[in-house]
Amino acid sequence: MTVLGQRLVLTVGLLAAMTGCTGRTGTGDAPAGTPASSGAAGALGRTSNIARDGIFDVSRTNEARSRVQIDGVLRDPKRTVLRVTVTNLEATEQLGIDRFGDSSSDYSFVGFKLLDPVGGKLYHAYRLDNVYGLGFGSRLNEIKLQPGVHYSAVVYFPPLPQSVTAVTVLSPGTTGEFTGVPVTEGSHTATPVAEDARARVQQILAINSPHPPGATVELPAVEPPADAFSLVADVSGLVVGPERETLSSPAQRSVALRSDILFDFGRATLTGRAKTLLAETAKEITDGADPSRPITVVGHTDGVGSPSDNQRLSEQRARAVEAQLRAALGGGWQFTVSGRGESQPVAEERKPDGSDNPEGRARNRRVEITYPRKPATATSGPDGATTTQATGGGGTPAAFRADNGTVVAERDGTSDSQTDSVGPVRFHLRVYPFYRDGGYLVAVFDLANLSGTKLDPGLNYFRSPAYPGPAYASFGVIDPATGTTYRTAFVAVDNVKSYLDGQLHGWQTVQPQRAYMYVPAPPVGVRSVTFDAGPFGKIENVPVD
Repeated sequence: MTVLGQRLVLTVGLLAAMTGCTGRTGTGDAPAGTPASSGAAGALGRTSNIARDGIFDVSRTNEARSRVQIDGVLRDPKRTVLRVTVTNLEATEQLGIDRFGDSSSDYSFVGFKLLDPVGGKLYHAYRLDNVYGLGFGSRLNEIKLQPGVHYSAVVYFPPLPQSVTAVTVLSPGTTGEFTGVPVTEGSHTATPVAEDARARVQQILAINSPHPPGATVELPAVEPPADAFSLVADVSGLVVGPERETLSSPAQRSVALRSDILFDFGRATLTGRAKTLLAETAKEITDGADPSRPITVVGHTDGVGSPSDNQRLSEQRARAVEAQLRAALGGGWQFTVSGRGESQPVAEERKPDGSDNPEGRARNRRVEITYPRKPATATSGPDGATTTQATGGGGTPAAFRADNGTVVAERDGTSDSQTDSVGPVRFHLRVYPFYRDGGYLVAVFDLANLSGTKLDPGLNYFRSPAYPGPAYASFGVIDPATGTTYRTAFVAVDNVKSYLDGQLHGWQTVQPQRAYMYVPAPPVGVRSVTFDAGPFGKIENVPVD
């Protein structure tokens, strides 16, 4: 190893187990003796102002404080490279293992993801075989993170479009979102993993040998092979109004009209109000849909009544909506129409105590109109420059915010979910100003566990039977002028939803932990919102920066 001032460059590869368990090896373009900071074109520099401290855990049992510093995002010709430095802030050594991965068996840095908040895309790191496979890039198996030592790692992602000039880095743990990270051009060659097993063993010994606080250790990286699994997922956002719900992504939009508004009880004849709503929907379709692809109309019911009756009613209602849309749109549009009865609920119809959940039943009674969106279009701005109007989030990326700002409100509350053996749990909530990032609003808050007992971070303490899924399911952002509620954005992969929220780690007693949730942004003119904080109640006049 070579010592350069306070910077240690370790020039041998990682332990054999790091590549042997995948059945593949990746060697990069440089010899094993080439350091990661060898001066390659476009080498990523330190961006020390994009940093935040937070809590990270190993298999939900060993939490520790670490600093995460985003050193840059590089658009390499064949991929995107995220350079990140992590620092152990504890007084003792901490195991690396799965601290920055996505699961207890993943010791890479794939817990980091890249969000394009304007295009509405979430980029997952390259993995082996599928979305659950081991990640490529730097890995931490058998690495011990020493106090005060900086560990510099790389994470490999699919290529970013040229139009993307800044991204948000979503981190694991409680360091949350790092907005406004510029994307730079160039090429980057990391120190590759050595092929020789003996050299890899020596590498582990060298990394785990004592280093002075403040030293930087470069972690070599495993290159993704040509057939590595990659995933770029559309971000979907749910907007809930009194008469309809709109679920939008860059690819499509789905409008769920409440059957209670469209039809009288048990009937399939449209009401007067239904015809007005469908006329409004038809205009949205005309303005935003791709006419070359079909519109899908699907009827749904709740679970009350017999399955056969519900199936028949859902089909009749879907056909009634289709007929009204055809009349409003005119010719040239294709439709696919079906009924699903009670088979595809979006909400739970029973509360955790077993009682009826009317709100959930009302959500399940719906007719969904789904249409593919027009592709992004290029327009000329006032200065003559050409810009692309995204069909995803829209807006502009936020600058990085080093601190949360001034506390807007704080309250104590009891969890609305009986999911832990200790029973209801008391929390303290502090709310900070919200802000816009591209086409999304970022709700920022922190939570402290007041129960006197360390809780399991794997359990959901803020459930909502009507909106199951996210960590803060009972939370929402309300536009006070319209009553519209904006709920946590997500991506869906293999029918599994992953939400854009900052889940807490360790649930340490009393110590506040930073959290966030991305929701679709309300209209630009909205400068303050009401935060529906579930068990903490509704908090009015939260400023939007």
